[in-house]
Amino acid sequence: MQIIEIDFTDKRLVERYDRLFEECPNAFIQQSTYWSNVIKDLGPDKPIFLLCENAGQDVAALPLYLYEHELGNIMTSIPQPGPLGGIFHREDTSIDKIHEIYMCLLLKAVEIAQHNHCMSLTFITNPFNNDIDFYEKYLSPEFVFENFTQYIPLTQSVHRSHGHRNNLNKAKKFGFNVKFCETLEELRKWYEIHNKRHVEIGTTPLEYCLFENMFQQLVTRHKAQLVLVKDDDEIASGAFYIYHRRVLDVFMLSLNSEYAKFAPNYSNTDYSVRWAKELGITIFNWQSSPNKKCGVYQYKKQWGSVDSPYYFVTKILCDPRTIQEIGIDNLKQQYEWHYVLPYEVFKKGFGKKYFKKE
Repeated sequence: MQIIEIDFTDKRLVERYDRLFEECPNAFIQQSTYWSNVIKDLGPDKPIFLLCENAGQDVAALPLYLYEHELGNIMTSIPQPGPLGGIFHREDTSIDKIHEIYMCLLLKAVEIAQHNHCMSLTFITNPFNNDIDFYEKYLSPEFVFENFTQYIPLTQSVHRSHGHRNNLNKAKKFGFNVKFCETLEELRKWYEIHNKRHVEIGTTPLEYCLFENMFQQLVTRHKAQLVLVKDDDEIASGAFYIYHRRVLDVFMLSLNSEYAKFAPNYSNTDYSVRWAKELGITIFNWQSSPNKKCGVYQYKKQWGSVDSPYYFVTKILCDPRTIQEIGIDNLKQQYEWHYVLPYEVFKKGFGKKYFKKE
């Protein structure tokens, strides 16, 4: 089994990676070279993609990103907002080969991280094909943080509650028009709403260049759409969806609070669920929520969503005291949108291995 490091200046190697990605229905768009182009202006993060070849066939791959910082370098499988996914492989791979794939790719990743003087190396496991045991066995991580995602299994029917039906009818009665974003002008108008809404709820808006890159790089590849709910020329709701084969992610759903009483987000989600089914999507992935008691969690749950765990697994490649001395405040500020290790270690100690989002 051979591990090949992708040289992004080698068109042939990039095409091999892309071909394998397109042939893997359970891969996530965040694991693609396309996504590396989407986030290239944010880090900066250096993509180091690995391709696993067996008997002349490309069978698996792993995207890695190097983040260089004067306080210490780190490597992650996916940085920046909306991270999802580590190793992916062909569906028809035998269990013995899967073990070999994880062993070879993880050993190579550790070698590359050490070569680049990284403090830590973190992977994100698959929430829909639980592979945590492979990471535990072949990485021997110092830290494991359990998160959860909510998703709608689109192959199952959903019972709508009375309140849910009322909100759908409220939006329908208003007479919103639902459409895909077609121009950068519409994108900018939606971004104003995204920005305003985040200020209203006391969180930091994402950068405009991220959405512009998604619009320009992914929509044309049929890997993303910005769904707008409009009242004539006014945008009442907008949601950016990214997708590949079986899995669609709700990357960002933003409400224009001036229309809140007319429930435009319900129109958006209702339309998008039906559209996703038409695409052959089987997993409508909301991604995570702050906790299981918040309104965001309850909104997703009423659509028939179920929870699925996934994990951030971290290998420490330096003296832990190096990270302790940096401190939690510096980590949050200097490594924004980059996972270094569970913050709870600063409260519960670096000797504790397992952590969980409550």
